[in-house]
Amino acid sequence: MEVIVLPPGTKIYSFSEVPNHVYYLVNGLVESKLFKKEFQFETGTIGEWSIFNLPSEEQVTTITETTLYAFKPNEILNSEYSQKILRSMVSSVAKRLLLVDSELAECREIPEYVGPDRMRYLNRTHPGAYKITDAIFQDMMQVKRLYAAGYYKEAFEGVVKLMGVVLTEDLRKEIMIWHTLLSIILDPEKAEIHFKRLNPKDYGDSLSYLYLVNFFKGGERQEILEVFMKAGLHIPPDTIVTLEGEVASESFLVLRGYLKAVKLFEDKEVLLTIVGPSEFVGESALIESRTRMITLYSISPTDIIALTPESIEKSVQSNPNFILKICESQLKRISQVKKLIEIRNQGNQIQRTVMAIKYFEPFLDKTKINVRDIAYLVDTTIERVMDEARRLGYKISFDGTISK
Repeated sequence: MEVIVLPPGTKIYSFSEVPNHVYYLVNGLVESKLFKKEFQFETGTIGEWSIFNLPSEEQVTTITETTLYAFKPNEILNSEYSQKILRSMVSSVAKRLLLVDSELAECREIPEYVGPDRMRYLNRTHPGAYKITDAIFQDMMQVKRLYAAGYYKEAFEGVVKLMGVVLTEDLRKEIMIWHTLLSIILDPEKAEIHFKRLNPKDYGDSLSYLYLVNFFKGGERQEILEVFMKAGLHIPPDTIVTLEGEVASESFLVLRGYLKAVKLFEDKEVLLTIVGPSEFVGESALIESRTRMITLYSISPTDIIALTPESIEKSVQSNPNFILKICESQLKRISQVKKLIEIRNQGNQIQRTVMAIKYFEPFLDKTKINVRDIAYLVDTTIERVMDEARRLGYKISFDGTISK
C-alpha cells in the first residue's frame, strides 16, 4: 500500500483502461463518469476493475485535492485494512451500478410507493404469479432454518404440511426432494428406498437434488450447495423477486436460472436486461433506505440466495472471496448495462434493432425473449423487430418468442 496525494483535475483512470490499483478515498472529492451520467463522492473505493483485470467502464477524476490509499490487486486480501476495503467496495460499486441502471431506465425520480399499482399490472399480465414474500416461500425458509439448526423432525412436519398445498409441478418437485432428504435422516434404515423414489431424469437438474445425491452417496462438500440448502430459494417461472417502488431490504445472488429485469411504464414492460447464473442483483439493499428501481421476476425455474446487509457483513469477515465474487458480478453488469445504453442510443433504428437482437442471442434458447421486449427496449415497432429477426435467420413463434 502507498499513500498518494493528487491535485484537482487529475484523471486517475479512464474508459477502457485497466487500473493499476484499487484506491481507497481518505479525503477529497472525486467524480466518476459512466456514459453520460456523473457521480461525485468523498468516501469509498475506486479502481476495483484492477482486481479482475477488467477494462474500466468509467472515467474517474479528482475534483479537489485528494488523498488516496493505493493497493495493488494482490494486496487486498492480505492487508490489515482488507475488511474495511471489501466492505467499502461492495457499497461503492453498487452506487455506480445503480447510477448506470437509472440511466438505462431513464428514471431520475422514483415514486415513494407504487406497490399496489405495479402488482395489479403484474397480476393482469402474469396471472397466478408468485411473489417471494408469499407464504409458500416463507414456510420453505422456515423448513430450511429448522434443518440448519438440526430440528429434523420439525422440518419434516413442515414439509408434510407443504405437501398438502396446491403447488406448481416445479415447486412440488422441490418439496419432494426435501421430503426425501429428511426421510433419509429420520429413517436411515430405509434410506435406499427413500432415495430411489426420485427419478434422476425428473430431478437431476435441481440444485437441491444435487445436494441430496452428495448427502446420500458422499463426496466433496460444495460450499455453495450448503449455503443454498440453508438460505436459498427455488422459485418457479413468473415469481416476482423485486418490485419497483418498494423499499429494498435484500439483494440476491442467482445460482441457476434467469431473472428478467424490467421497468414498468403504464401498460407495458420495458426490458432492461436478463440476469443469469453467478450474477448479483438488488444493489439497492446495500445502500440504506433506497427504493427499488426495477422489477425482477423469474423467466425460468431459478435458484437464488437472498443476502441482507448483515449477511454480507458476516461474509466480509468469514468469506472475503465471496465478497470479491459479488464485486466482480457487479462490475460485469455495469459493462452489460452500458452496452445496452450504447445500443439504445444508436441513431439508426434498424442498426439498434439488429444490435439488440444479437445482444440477447445467448439467452434465446434458455429463456423466452419476445419481440415486444426488443421493441420496447430500443423504441421501435414490433413489426420492425420481427422483420430484422427473420432476416437474421431467427424464428418467431406464435406468441412472439424469438428462437434460433
